[in-house]
Amino acid sequence: MSSLETFISFRYLRGKRRIGTYVTAIGICLGSFVLIIALSIANGFEKEVRDRIVGTLAHAKILQYHSTPVLRYDSLRTEILKHPDVLGAAPYISGKGGIEHKQVQEGVMFMGVDHRLEPSVTDIGKSVKWGTFNLDSMESDRGRKLPGICIGLGLADKMGVRDGAEVVLMSLALDEGQVDPVPRMNRFIVTGVFETGMYEYDLNLVYISISSAQQLLNMEGVEGIQVKTVDLFRADRIISDVRDYLGGYPYRAMDWQSQNKSLFQWMKLERLIIFIVISMIMFVAALNIISSLVTTVFEKRREIGILMSMGATSSSILKIFMLYGIVVGFVGSTVGTSLGVLLCYIQYRWQLIPLPGDIYFINKLPVMISAFDVFLVYFAANLIAWLTTVFPALKASKMLPAESIRYE
Repeated sequence: MSSLETFISFRYLRGKRRIGTYVTAIGICLGSFVLIIALSIANGFEKEVRDRIVGTLAHAKILQYHSTPVLRYDSLRTEILKHPDVLGAAPYISGKGGIEHKQVQEGVMFMGVDHRLEPSVTDIGKSVKWGTFNLDSMESDRGRKLPGICIGLGLADKMGVRDGAEVVLMSLALDEGQVDPVPRMNRFIVTGVFETGMYEYDLNLVYISISSAQQLLNMEGVEGIQVKTVDLFRADRIISDVRDYLGGYPYRAMDWQSQNKSLFQWMKLERLIIFIVISMIMFVAALNIISSLVTTVFEKRREIGILMSMGATSSSILKIFMLYGIVVGFVGSTVGTSLGVLLCYIQYRWQLIPLPGDIYFINKLPVMISAFDVFLVYFAANLIAWLTTVFPALKASKMLPAESIRYE
């Protein structure tokens, strides 16, 4: 049969089953629409979390095994910067301690950094809301010259401090010749209050100078070198290459993905679950195709027999019934995918849907449209619609003309 004859036969066999066709198309449309939006929102949240983590922590780090301090860190930093895939490098020290202000005490993690080099590896300097990211000695509200400290907004609100206030930072350190650690403390002036958007960082992270961190921990040198690479998604391979470039042992490499491995693995699993669960909407809608076509096959046995007796082949009948599912899937998936992409673009462009900032770390619903996700949803919707036509189409194509007409 020609394409025109196939189309005419398709119209003839379909009869007046238009309501079922519309319901099926709408179901596939809604499934595609919701799936595009859900995946785009999941991508948006993942991007926001990733940008905040990488903006606060560097792409990667170079350390020494067994937590051995790096003594000649200036020369090491110079060597790291010679690598063509490295954009910036800065020394750092990390430690845990307690902070106190007017008898309010909180546990914190402090980072000892060089505030002149830190902007080359992180965006913490751009996150300062009050004051400046300056860790040099400054004069406090009480007229005393003290080293600077920069604290998170959550911690500042909890302790009731702003830039210019004095705080005491305490830590435990091993003095030479002693077995048990002893407390060390130093008084600082709050020079800046930053807001990264990550609740844990804003509540628990503070920045001090490298010299202040060395005094608190009674150590020489630094813990390691933070590194910013040309591509954060290739940071693991780049930092491994940097380690090999430095000669391997005693240096070890650590990238941002390995530091937050469980978080991003959970996000990938979440996206997979979203895709599988919402795809069930399209699958349930596509079941209407099976029920509609199976019913059509039994109702139109006489017409099928007549067409086959007139010369229609089994393959022609197969094409007629499969064309139904293909057309319905194409229309539903095209409309649903297009509407989903359009709505996501509107939210991305104009940020119309707000979020409560006190619950989430952002105040607008984040979306990020992925071309791969759009293709995957579109392909899956059409594939599901096509697969559901296989059984009734095969059943119709295997009917014998004489058997079809005998019972009519």
